[in-house]
Amino acid sequence: MKILYVGGYPRSGSTLLSRVLGEHPGSFCAGETRYLWERALMHGVDCGCGVPFAACPLWGEVGERAFGGWERVDAAVLTELDRRTNLPQTLPLHLAPRAGRAMGRMFDEYVPVLARLYEAIRTVAGARVVVEMSKDPTFACLLRRIPGAEVRVVHLVRDSRAVAYSWTRRRRMPSPIGKQEFMPRSTPTQTAVRWSAWNAGFHALRAAGFPYMKLPYERFVEDPRGALEQLSAFAGEPLLPPGGRLTDGEVELGAHHMFSGNPMRAKGGRVAIRRDEEWREHLEPAAHRRVTALTWPLLLAYGYELRTAGRAVA
Repeated sequence: MKILYVGGYPRSGSTLLSRVLGEHPGSFCAGETRYLWERALMHGVDCGCGVPFAACPLWGEVGERAFGGWERVDAAVLTELDRRTNLPQTLPLHLAPRAGRAMGRMFDEYVPVLARLYEAIRTVAGARVVVEMSKDPTFACLLRRIPGAEVRVVHLVRDSRAVAYSWTRRRRMPSPIGKQEFMPRSTPTQTAVRWSAWNAGFHALRAAGFPYMKLPYERFVEDPRGALEQLSAFAGEPLLPPGGRLTDGEVELGAHHMFSGNPMRAKGGRVAIRRDEEWREHLEPAAHRRVTALTWPLLLAYGYELRTAGRAVA
């Protein structure tokens, strides 16, 4: 079972990339499956196909094949188990030769559930590659523990200033999660610290021997065909959308079954693939300086310029 894991700090373009990767008949974009227990089962969010998760035929068949029906799953228990095994501070335990006793028990409890879920997804979707975009480095470690799973990590990086600006915007969710109708927000300083730590986590996965490919989001939107050809070689499977669905600057997106992700997952038909440069004008100068000062080592490592649009280096 091949799992192409799209990882990186949230708001880095993973929803668009994963949607495009899921257009090939041999791949299936599962979305953020680590949130299935809470968002899909407990809060009943809408599936990307336009119906509530509980009414989606594909996910209904997945639940039946994996567990004998979703009603047999204790979503609250699995939500808490997922939360505890994916805390950022648990990454060293995931990568250590031996996890602690308590963490090891949680791995033993959670990984078999994930194994049944992913085998059902692969079978029902008829996919050679399952595209997973949960983004956390810890969840990639959990998936690699599934017997027979081949997890390949695509580390999606984006300019920290662009990500910081995205986290300040007020955007409505395509499907509310309980009473939460808008995407969460954070300050540029908070985003900068988390962006650095999150991306460092994926470098730790590479050092631990995960098959790894770094992909700057800006390169993907500038040359989507070239990026997808490189991803196809990395995955060992064709991943370009068939026919003429991918052209210069546009892609035709069809039906999908992602139940979690940013508002972009609600789009369909011809969708533009272009750089979003709004942050260059609208990110406040003081925030720009703080984010640059806090993230400059990785910005330079990823090839980004510290001075942008005439703004001084912090």
